[in-house]
This record gives sequence, C-alpha cells and structure tokens, in this order.
Amino acid sequence: MVRIIFCLFLFIIHLSAYAQETGSITGKVLDSESTPVEFANVFITSKNDSTNIVSGTITDSTGSFALTNLPLGEYVIHFQFIGFVKQKQPVSLSAENKNLKLGNIVLAFDITDLNSVEVTAFRNLIQKTEEGIVVRASENITQIGGTAADLLKNMPGVLVGAEGEITLRGKSPLILINGRVSGIGGVDRVTNLEQIPASSIERIEIITNPSAKYDADAEGGIINIILKQNADWGTNGAVALGGGFGDRYRINGSLLLNHRTSKWNFGLAYDNWFTTRTRQQDGDRINYNLPNEYFLTQRRSDERIVQTQTARFNIDYTPNKKNSFRLEGVWLFDGEDNRETVISTTETATYDFTGKNDRFANEIRRFHTGELLLNYTRKFKNPEQTLTFNASSAIEYNRENTDLSTQTLSEQNIPIGNPFLQKTHNYEDANLTNFSVDYVHPIKEKGMIETGYKGILRFIDVDFLRSDQLGGNFVTDSINTDLFKFNEQIHAAYLQYTGWIGDKQDPKWKYNAGIRAEQVFNEGNTILNPIEFTNDYFNLFPSASLIYYTPKRNMLKLSYSRRINRPSLGRYNPFTDITDSLNIYSGNPNLRPELAHSVELSYNHSFKKGSFTTSAFYRQTSNIILPYTVVDSNGVGFTQPQNFGNASTYGLEAIFTYNPFKFWSINLNVSGYELRIEETDPTLNIQLSQFTGYAKLINNFHVWKNGKLQITGNYTSPIAIPQGEQNEVYFIDLGFQQRIMKGQGRLALTVTDIFDTQQSGYRISDTNFEFDRTRKVDTRAVMLIFAYTFRSEFKEKLLENKFKNE
Repeated sequence: MVRIIFCLFLFIIHLSAYAQETGSITGKVLDSESTPVEFANVFITSKNDSTNIVSGTITDSTGSFALTNLPLGEYVIHFQFIGFVKQKQPVSLSAENKNLKLGNIVLAFDITDLNSVEVTAFRNLIQKTEEGIVVRASENITQIGGTAADLLKNMPGVLVGAEGEITLRGKSPLILINGRVSGIGGVDRVTNLEQIPASSIERIEIITNPSAKYDADAEGGIINIILKQNADWGTNGAVALGGGFGDRYRINGSLLLNHRTSKWNFGLAYDNWFTTRTRQQDGDRINYNLPNEYFLTQRRSDERIVQTQTARFNIDYTPNKKNSFRLEGVWLFDGEDNRETVISTTETATYDFTGKNDRFANEIRRFHTGELLLNYTRKFKNPEQTLTFNASSAIEYNRENTDLSTQTLSEQNIPIGNPFLQKTHNYEDANLTNFSVDYVHPIKEKGMIETGYKGILRFIDVDFLRSDQLGGNFVTDSINTDLFKFNEQIHAAYLQYTGWIGDKQDPKWKYNAGIRAEQVFNEGNTILNPIEFTNDYFNLFPSASLIYYTPKRNMLKLSYSRRINRPSLGRYNPFTDITDSLNIYSGNPNLRPELAHSVELSYNHSFKKGSFTTSAFYRQTSNIILPYTVVDSNGVGFTQPQNFGNASTYGLEAIFTYNPFKFWSINLNVSGYELRIEETDPTLNIQLSQFTGYAKLINNFHVWKNGKLQITGNYTSPIAIPQGEQNEVYFIDLGFQQRIMKGQGRLALTVTDIFDTQQSGYRISDTNFEFDRTRKVDTRAVMLIFAYTFRSEFKEKLLENKFKNE
C-alpha cells in the first residue's frame, strides 16, 4: 500500500513552469533504533497551503532522500511511512541557503497503528480493511516465479482446485483485474489465472461480502488482482531472470521500465514463463452393472510444454490537479503442447482380463488476447467529489487442435490391429467490452453518495469439430460437430450512501446502504444441431453494512448483500471433451443462475504484536449449481453441471498475525464451512450435507541482515462433494531472499512442495459405480532468481511470486 499512497500524492503535484533560481533539500530517515527506513514518503507543501504538494520522493535503501530543483521559498517538509508516527517541520530555501542539509530524521514507532506488527522488522502480509483484506504479493516469497493461481494458494479463504479452479468460501468469486472485469486470462467469466504471471502482481484484494457498487455476479465474493505499475519520477525500472527445475526445466523473466514527468507517465512491462510440466493420474472404477467391465483401471501420464508471455504499456496524462487521463494496453500469449497417454484396462469381478487400450492425445493450444483501456478522472473543488469514466475492450483468439489415437492391446501389451484415429479442434473468438461511469458526491461532513452505470457486452463464437478416420479418410462426426454462439449484455445502475458518526477520519460508527439494478439479456444457440436458449432477467441487489469502532480502533462489522452467480460459457457449452473417452464432460445449456443472500459478522482486534480477525458467515442460495456424474450402459462416465434447488452455507474463518520476536512473524488462517442442500431431485444420489475445512500457516524469519526466510504450510481437509469426497491436500514450501549490491539487487531461492506431498483426487459413487481418482503434478521444484533495479522503488516488488506450484 506504500506505493499506492505515494502515487496518490504524486497525482496532485503542481509544479511551477517558469524559470527561477532553485535549491535542494537532502537528509536521511531512520527509526528509533537507528535503522534506515526504506520507501518512506518525503514531500514538501506550501507553507500557506498544505494541500499544494510541491515535490516528493521516496527514501532509498540507506534511508537517504534528495529533493532537487525546488523554487526558493517557505515550505513544510513531511515524513511518513506505515507503522511510524507522521512528522513534519518548516523549512526555508533562500539565496543564502539554497542547499539545505537536514541530517538524520528519526521517526517514532506508532504503537497504535492497526498493523503495528509491521514496524518490528516485517511488513504485514495481510491487512484488514473495511471491505475485506489486502494481501501483499511482495511478502509471499515462497511462490516466486509462477502464476496468479499459485499466489492465491496462500490467500485467506481461497481454495485452488486440481484443475486451477478458484473458490472463495465454497463459491466461485468474481475475478477483477485492476478493479474491472478483464479479458486478460479469458473473456469467459472463468478467468484463467494460470495465464497471469505472479511477477506482474502488486497485491490482491479480497472482498468477501461486496456492496451494491460492485458487480452483482459475485456470489462467492470478489478477488481483485492489482498489477504493478511504477510511478517514480524520471526514468527507472527493474529486471529479473530466473531458472530452475522440477521434473523438467523452469525459466522466467520480467522487465519494467518507466518515465515520469510532472504531467506525463509512460510505462512498459514484460513478463514470461517457460517450462515443461509432467503429471500422473490414476483412476479406478467399479461398474456394478457391467460384468465384463466390472473393474476399470486407468493410468494416465502427461507432459506439457507451457509458455506464457504478457506485455503491457500505459500512458498517463495529468494536465492539472483536477483532470487525469490514462491509456493502457495489454497483450497476452499462452501456448501449450500437451502429450497425454491413457492406458485403460477392464476386468471381470474375478479379475479376469477382458480388454485394454492405449489412447494418446497430442494437443496444441495457442491463446492470444489483446485489451485496451481508457480512463478519465475528474476532481472538483472538494477533492472527494469525483467523476470517473472507464472503457475497455478485449479481443480473444483461441485455437486448440488435438490428434487422438486409440490402440487396442493384448494383456501382454501387444498391439492388436490398427489404431483408431480421431481429430478435434476447438476454435474460439470472443470480445468483452466494458464501459462505466461513477460519481462520488460528499454530503457536508457526515456522508457520501456514490452512483453510477456499468455495461458489459460479451460475444463468444465457438467452432467445435470432431472427425474419425474411416476407410483411410477422416469423416466429420456430425453429431459432435457444431458452431456455438453466445451473446450477453448486462446493464447495471447503482446508488449507495455511506455515513458516519463522529470525525470522518476517526468515526465511532460507519454505515452504508445501497441498491443495484441489473438487466441481463443473453442467448445461445448451436447452428448444425439446433439448440437454442434465451435467459433474460431483471434483478435488484440490495446491500447494507454497519461498522463499530472501539476506542482502541478495533472493528466490529455486520453486513448483508444479495448476489448472483451466472453460469460461465464452459458450463453452458454443450460440446463434450473426449480426451479420455471413458470419462467425458459437457456443459448444460439449461442451467439457471444462482441467487444468494449473504450475511457476515466480523471482528478485528489489534494488539501490540499482532492482530486477530474472525468472521462468521451465512449464505442462502437458490438454484445451486453442482457437477453430477453418471455411467451409461457402455461404461462411459458423463459429468455435467446441474441445478440442485436451494442450499445454505454457514461457516467460521479466523486470521491470526503475531510477531513474537523481532526476527519472526506468524500468519495463520483457519476456516471451515458446511453446505446443506435443502431441496433436490429425490432420484439423484447426493449428499445433502458437505463440509470443508483448511488451514494455512506462513512463518517469516529475518535470519541475518537483509536476509529473509519464509516457510509456508497448507492443509485442506477431505471435502464432501455431491457424490463423494475430495481427498485431503497438504504441502510445505520454502523461500529465501537476500538483498545484494547495496539493496539494488535481490537473490532468491525457493523450494516448493519440499516433501513432494501435494496431490489431489476424489472418490465418488452412484447406484451403479464407484470411482477413485488421484492426480499428481511435479510440484516439487527448486528455482534461483536474480533481480536488479535502477532508480526505482521496485527493489522489493519485482522479485515476487515467481515460481509455479500446482
């Protein structure tokens, strides 16, 4: 948050444009233990107008700062940093004293700071806010080198599934990039976080019960991923290179460049990640009604060559302190070459061999996304009165081609006959456009009104083809070949009032109430084998919250909101995935969206060496969507999402931070919740009560000067699902980081899944089958990374989260 706060100051800087005699101010900022304070904000204001910031900078690794080219005159210089008491003093630059040397400026620790744990040699990993929590990417050094999905594995309340699916308190959250619905990572609602390098992330904001000003499609809450951008004066940047190995190689790199003047800011960023990953998957199924295929044993192995590249640019123009413009562009490329082999064996109930085949799939996937964003912000005489306009458009070009070969084998693995050849392609072209207008108007000194409009337009065309080799030629399978078109419009308007009792900066009570109205138009259809659906609906989404602050600034909050969960394209798409021909998956065009009422009661308590946050939450959901599997008379398992009626979810969550010693800090997150299905089809064999629990422990150590060690442990209990149970998951990661080259360089070493224990799986059953599957990816890996910065505050921030760990 330090960089963000500083950016806000710099955005309102007003520099004199006329030529005159200038001077400078230099000094060094230390804490009460004579330790340099790095990244402290230093800025000067006019003596007669404290809102007019004349110039500013950030201290370097030695605590030193320099303010240059200052017009002569009377000023007030300010020093501030999270965890310290703010300090200011008058200064004067004259012709006789143009170069002022202040010497050492000592900042006192602020023991009343909400995050006082930061001042004892650690910056707090998790920060509690009025809306949720903020997690700093820079403090997660065990995940150096991977993707946003890897980083989320250490986030409170978040679970990352075996296939990269993200859930927050049991439901899919709304994923935002820089506060907006973005096409980066996928134009569909399910953002592919495997495509976003963790090295590009500044912080992650988690909002568990969002208010009416946020998109309603957030039944599980909101995860807002804030990407890095530099805002230092002048020309500056950073570069990082890393390499390592698991079962195969790992390589990645990052580059950041920035140039800032009084009115303009230009930025460039590039990230890449190249690797080869391996995966083993074992599946065992009992088919009670198939005597010749009573036991099905499957052994699957994959090798994936993966490459991800992202490039970003931004141009910011601030002609004056009331107006600012921003143009941002992003390009993303994701490529995978996946070679997958599945050997399936069938036996009778007495273990007599009845059949075997080897199915090989060679899948080539290329994914391109380009996105442009335009932002305009207008400030008025009252700086809290703002008008903001945002418009963005993303275009996706996705191509996936798969060659399949199925070879029948004898019990001794001798090929029988010729292989059966198939081809599939899945081509997707999509566009996602957002435009919004937001207005904030303060009401005297006791309240604030927020209102706005947002439109989301989503267009997706999918071309799916399947062909089989017959008589030496490939013949199109007309039943499983089609074109699928999906169009959606969401138009929303909101109005929200926030008020407080007491001083605005230090209220005793704070409350808000809001309403969001959304009209949705969506339709989908297939062309060759006609399937059509239309689902237009209008909903109102109210929200309210009440916050009480104790005299010691602890916080008690009660909140309510109504939310919706709209099915993603993958859940609508009727095409079947036949990579494993005995276990196939399809979407369901007949799905209805979920609607939910959510209530949360939370309490945050801070003490001298840490903090404690606990939350109790309840959610009542209609039309709940869950996957369901059946096995047909041919022994083929078919999984499809379905609506299961009404359900309720209730649970508890706790986040504990503690700094027992100056060299050691602890972050512990524990959560548990239960889902109860209240109404469903009595012919479906499902569990009506499903429990989930997990714990995440992060230990940080300052082992010596400029050296940090982090050890994290993750445990997820067995999770009840509609037809069975997901297996428990547990692993331990280690990361080490050392400052070198006078703080300009960083050297990091990470070891993920030290004991090679991280694997996933599930066991499900129905009236005619039992199925047990485990999945193991090469999660144990070692990586070494070097980062170097020049004239930049990115010393801590580039060498973050650079190691992929599935």
